[in-house]
Amino acid sequence: MKAPTVESIESAPALRRGLEVWYPVVGPVLLWMAHLVFLASAEHWTYTDSRWGWTLNAATAVTAVLTGVAIFLSWRLLGAARGADASGRDDAGQLRFLGQFGLLIGTINLALILAEGAYVWVLPHS
Repeated sequence: MKAPTVESIESAPALRRGLEVWYPVVGPVLLWMAHLVFLASAEHWTYTDSRWGWTLNAATAVTAVLTGVAIFLSWRLLGAARGADASGRDDAGQLRFLGQFGLLIGTINLALILAEGAYVWVLPHS
């Protein structure tokens, strides 16, 4: 996979640019909220029918992997904007800021997802 440049990101079609730039910033928060809501709503259902207990672990795995993808995309943004001033008004500075912000948001939300997923293993099921 070729490393992106600021020019290739800025000139990309809207959908691709949205995925490369905004998914790393917004995606982890939405994934954490989806994980939290699913675990809270499915907990009683899986308690009454233990055959479906695997869905709680699957939700944790899927949201953790997708958050990992967002963290990777943030890392790529930082690589593309290497050497730019994060407080600058140019495209490279804005991409660097979004990359740094995406790493922070992604890491925090990944920790939240994994902490919530750990309750499945810790709390009694019967």
